[in-house]
Amino acid sequence: MKKYPHLFSPIKVGPYTLKNRIEAAPVNISNLTQDGYLTPENIAIFEGKARGGAAIVNMGECRIDLKTGISHKLCIPLDDPEVLPYLHAASDAIKKYNAFSAVELIHPGTRSNPEYYDGPIWGPSDGPGHLGKDYVALDQETIDYIVDCFGNAAEMAKLGGVDMVMIHAGHGWLLHQFLSPLNNRRTDKYGGCLENRARITLEVIENIRKKCGPDFPIEVRMSGTEIVEGGLTLEDQVEFAKLLDGKVDLIHVTSGTFHVPSTNQHMIPNGFLPEGCNVYLAEAVKKAMNHTPVVTVGALGNPELMEEILAQGRADMVALGRPLLADPDLPNKLKAGREDEVYPCLRCMACISESFVPYVKYPSRIRRCPVNPTAYKEVPASRVTQTKQPKRVLVIGGGPAGMEAATVLSERGHRVILCEKDGELGGALRHAKDVPFKKKVDQFMHVMIRRLERSGADIRLNTPATAELVKKETPDVIVAAMGAKPKKPAFSKEGAAHVMMALEAIAHPEQTGETVVIAGGGLVGCELALQLGQMGKKVTIASRKKEVCRDAAFLYREGLLMELEKVGVTILNEAECVAARDNAAVLKTADGEQTIPADTVIAATGFAPLDEEAEAFRELAYDFWKIGDCFQVRKIFNAMREGYNAGAHI
Repeated sequence: MKKYPHLFSPIKVGPYTLKNRIEAAPVNISNLTQDGYLTPENIAIFEGKARGGAAIVNMGECRIDLKTGISHKLCIPLDDPEVLPYLHAASDAIKKYNAFSAVELIHPGTRSNPEYYDGPIWGPSDGPGHLGKDYVALDQETIDYIVDCFGNAAEMAKLGGVDMVMIHAGHGWLLHQFLSPLNNRRTDKYGGCLENRARITLEVIENIRKKCGPDFPIEVRMSGTEIVEGGLTLEDQVEFAKLLDGKVDLIHVTSGTFHVPSTNQHMIPNGFLPEGCNVYLAEAVKKAMNHTPVVTVGALGNPELMEEILAQGRADMVALGRPLLADPDLPNKLKAGREDEVYPCLRCMACISESFVPYVKYPSRIRRCPVNPTAYKEVPASRVTQTKQPKRVLVIGGGPAGMEAATVLSERGHRVILCEKDGELGGALRHAKDVPFKKKVDQFMHVMIRRLERSGADIRLNTPATAELVKKETPDVIVAAMGAKPKKPAFSKEGAAHVMMALEAIAHPEQTGETVVIAGGGLVGCELALQLGQMGKKVTIASRKKEVCRDAAFLYREGLLMELEKVGVTILNEAECVAARDNAAVLKTADGEQTIPADTVIAATGFAPLDEEAEAFRELAYDFWKIGDCFQVRKIFNAMREGYNAGAHI
């Protein structure tokens, strides 16, 4: 009997019978060629999701018309026939694994970026432009032209072997702009009542049906709410969905709008929000449907939650974006009852933030993942093979870098000893269990530990690495992954002041006083401030820099600052803690010294690599690698990438 019978039951979508209820959500791919064509690396990503078991693999945003607006410099161009061989290659790669291919059709409207496009910034209504160029209200001729372009784009996708299309009518793109009273002030047949504001979307659907036929499935993506005063409500969008019922084959319910940046945190749910925080939107839409199945999306990596949603009839399918970046094999692992092997999405927002145009200064155009070191390295990763010359390898340190290196090395056939000086594996990840909003990091650590144990590596806890041990084991290669140590506080302690180091406070928050000053405004200091603030403590962050938490991913930082505000944390920028006194902290600011109450002063002043300790092993073996925090203190992402590189290439 299947453990997740509803998740792995078939469903009919148009003429197709899907093997399960899992859709790989459209995740934008923009590291394309300069013409916007797919590369072998892009295709390998889609193929990996299909091989991993998703029933539908959506290849993400596609341009429908270069002449009337683009938001990204590079986007799959469905207005260019030269794209056809690349679409065939991608759709063929997906179909090899009994999955269906899809693309997402968008027109940016007012989201068109003048940096990449020099025409009018078209929208439903005139208005001041958010990127410096005013919006121009669409005339009837141009509306008809854009509707035709949607149909042409769908036809191009079909000719390229793509099985279905998604029309994006949410997140603040053009069709959403027509729906939203925040953007649409028209008085003609496209403005005013809901039926008028939905008219262009229905015209797009009709145009696609005319050109692609009744057996080419159409999915419509809509925001269940804009989460902003005066914007679209859930009640509005249920009525919109009723207009779609029976006219399309799937309705995909998300939330938010790019026009109000704070809603990004629900559109791409951050780690501070509950799992499945947008499901209630899909549930309300589904209750109103008579014909069209409904898809829910957003923070849905938990298999028990997905099964429950489907079993309770709250939605008909689930769409996974970031969880399939973290682990493309998630569906197959769940179907086989191997859920304890699934690498969880940490909801750290790093993958999205890296290319979040136009909010980040230098978009990388790729989606990388801290827990999946092969994300966007799928092609080179596919070339990693079993070793033909097994070596004896000593890995020093059982944090994420060391565990990843030891696991991959052992799986490839090397004889691996991992020495960890403490009695537990995990390194700095061990502290995640103490933080309410870091449970996914703790889950990730245990997935890593279980995989390491299955790999056959010789794991030795409570075993510090020494020259004597190296001499005894005679390794061919030493991989140093020894981590880092907290930097000593830069401030002085006077009297019986209660001073703690950040890691100590994370592990034992109950030992902090009711009034806390945290010296250091980096990611560790800010997350600790939230942890203590959620306990009801009065917390002040004293940061020497002009802004706090600049070492966090853009969207995670945005969400974290919102959470800090909710719990009343005070942030003092350009304020250096110079002394901890009895019941007070002394700060040096531009206005001079300032003394503020503090039962506890916490040093969150960073970490220093165990560089010298690692270098002591360099000459003790033929080959030496230094990875993770002992090389340079950074994040999980860097530790995992370096661990994987060592494991894959020694």
